Amino acid sequence: MSRCVGYILCILLLAGCATTGQWKGKAETEFLKKSSAVLGFMSSYASVENDFEHGRIMKARSRVLAMDKSNQDYAKAHKLLREKIEPARRRLFVYYLRKAKRAEEKKLWSEAMSAYKQAKDITIKPEIMENKRLEMEYNLRQLRLNVLLRLRRTEDYTLLANPNIYEPPQGASPEDKVFYRKQKQYEDDLDGRAARAYREAKRYFLKKMPEIAYVDIESYLRLQPDSDRGKKLLKEIRDAMPRQLSIPPVDGTSTTPPVQKIGKKKAVKKAVAKKKPVKRVIVPGLISIEQIQHIMQRGDLLRAKKYAHAYRREGGEGAAKLLAEIQMKIEVRASDLFAKGGSAFRQEHLDLAIQHWGEAVALMPEEAEYVEALRRALQLKERLALLRQASDEEPAAIKE
Repeated sequence: MSRCVGYILCILLLAGCATTGQWKGKAETEFLKKSSAVLGFMSSYASVENDFEHGRIMKARSRVLAMDKSNQDYAKAHKLLREKIEPARRRLFVYYLRKAKRAEEKKLWSEAMSAYKQAKDITIKPEIMENKRLEMEYNLRQLRLNVLLRLRRTEDYTLLANPNIYEPPQGASPEDKVFYRKQKQYEDDLDGRAARAYREAKRYFLKKMPEIAYVDIESYLRLQPDSDRGKKLLKEIRDAMPRQLSIPPVDGTSTTPPVQKIGKKKAVKKAVAKKKPVKRVIVPGLISIEQIQHIMQRGDLLRAKKYAHAYRREGGEGAAKLLAEIQMKIEVRASDLFAKGGSAFRQEHLDLAIQHWGEAVALMPEEAEYVEALRRALQLKERLALLRQASDEEPAAIKE
């Protein structure tokens, strides 16, 4: 009895630390991932049942299979495995597999990759689903490479179409200062573009994304064709390129494997039509610092940030300080919402956790930790809904 009380006190202490902000960042995420571990003081059968009811299908299954025959819950747990856990696992597997295949047929690589990942998590043969997930990942990476390379080449060719675009026209002096200045600005812009391209190529190469690095290094060498460091980095990038990816040639013909080709125009139009319209903040022509502060007081920090950027572009006094203040408020609010989401999640208020984490992601979509927490919560909600709904399908129809 005293041991159980001790476990409970430890759980409350850990939850309290996470709620009050003593835990930050990845530590809290790890706590959320492993929150089920605190249920170890339950009886064997109660632990299995709890895991099953909370969507942890494979954990419930592994608990039963690891149970010793001498355990008093052995017979009851195996009955639960046969009658509920295994049918539910099969039903979930079939659902995610069909979802993945539908997405794959429509060439929605990101969606298919996610669905194969979820199928992998609940199958007894994860290596097969992992191979499919990897195939979808390479298709997505090839799509990125094709589109980004086409756009970058178009931009570069447009900029380099007339390198002496500001040459003084007939009738003006060959040393015309205005045209000379414009030509110098044009050349400086090209040099700046080349420098940024090299930095980005290096950055993506170090992040082990050689196909994106290739887009930038090709652009850099187009602008600086005699650069030795550029040629060296290009060779390193090519050597690191996965064999599953191919670089589209400059002449526009395709060397991409058939499975990775972009779909027909009709399919693309249909996919575009389904996209939700992006809500844009319309910024008025004249903005004062008082307007921005008033928006901040109303709590609309994202709108305040948009206005502050416009205010800075107009040369507004104190704009940099104002933007820093808004950004700090955004980070504090997002962190608070993330902590509230974690607290709601631990108390099994899944919808409330999703609401808080969704708001945190809206404020800081670049924060991977927030995005991952929201993604996992949404997947858990979908899984629980599937477990609770009655199904007339026969899950044995598809082999694993």
